Amino acid sequence: MKRALFTLAILLFIFNLIDSSLALSDYQRGVLDGLNRGWNMSQRYDQAKTGNIVPYNQAVSEYNAWIQAVFGINESLMLQPFAASANPKTYSISKTFTPIHSIDASWNQSKSLLPEPDAYGMINGYPAETYYSIGPALANF
Repeated sequence: MKRALFTLAILLFIFNLIDSSLALSDYQRGVLDGLNRGWNMSQRYDQAKTGNIVPYNQAVSEYNAWIQAVFGINESLMLQPFAASANPKTYSISKTFTPIHSIDASWNQSKSLLPEPDAYGMINGYPAETYYSIGPALANF
């Protein structure tokens, strides 16, 4: 009987320790609350970027009130609501500029560093084909 009471007392003591260790401190509750609010605001922000701005704008005032209660008046932490006229812009591709790479068979605007042949097809007295193949070696010969 004494052994059963002693075991029961030890179990109650252990459960009491476990219960208090599972409780969150004020700091931990604050961090968890901040993470939850930030996650909810990010989800509403994503909805606002797709065009549904009403839930985000409603949540901004609640979020700003919570920030002001925790950190005081700090304009750098406050969120701004979306303007009602802010509609998402559709993605468009401009056709005024074309690629200048030879890989995609478009015209190439890059300038060559090699000299251009004259009207007779000669560069420094050599035929252009010869100059382009061994010209740099001839320049120092």
